[in-house]
Amino acid sequence: VRMVTGDNVETAKAIAQKCYIFDPSHPEYDHNLTVMEGPVFRKFVGGLVYEESDTLKQKPKIANMAKFKEVVAKLRVLARSSPADKHILVTGLKELEHVVAVTGDGTN
Repeated sequence: VRMVTGDNVETAKAIAQKCYIFDPSHPEYDHNLTVMEGPVFRKFVGGLVYEESDTLKQKPKIANMAKFKEVVAKLRVLARSSPADKHILVTGLKELEHVVAVTGDGTN
């Protein structure tokens, strides 16, 4: 489970702790990857690239899947995120064949 929010990092961490999504004392906590801000996440994974598919539609893919895998293994909270950051995260998880569900008051 990951929490993606537009809230600032401190607010996001506090909410995630109360929901048992984030625990800073967990041995796998990585200061750089467990909690990230959207712009940092987007830059780290290189955003999305688009390639033509069989249906002539452009299909989004993660630009740097190796970095995405590194992040997604540890990521629990994505703060200050934009709709584009959410799209990147969902696209990458689906590319890795994860089951993805999105909910919330800002879900598009």
